[in-house]
Amino acid sequence: MPMLTAIALILTQAPAATLANVAELDPAKMTSAQIKAHNAALDRKDPNYIRCERQTAPNSLIASIRICRTNAQWIQAKRIGEQNARDTVEAMRSRPEGPPDPVCKDATSC
Repeated sequence: MPMLTAIALILTQAPAATLANVAELDPAKMTSAQIKAHNAALDRKDPNYIRCERQTAPNSLIASIRICRTNAQWIQAKRIGEQNARDTVEAMRSRPEGPPDPVCKDATSC
């Protein structure tokens, strides 16, 4: 019976240890082998599953960079990008028009 109690304690404490390790997880600093080992026990849709994407490097047509993030980090980055786009569009809509065109005196003469 003591053996079953020990196993039960290990199983109940394992998720907390796993969550603590995930909080410290930095996919950008991990090697491909470490990412593969991390993902081995996870479903592809798990928030902690790490996905890597190749993106074109800024100011380059050939060079690319590898960006690795967890699914949760990809979702957060997407939300931030979408919010920035919405904010930009809203700022452009609510902005007063620029100075009047010196050639056109009014809208009907242009």
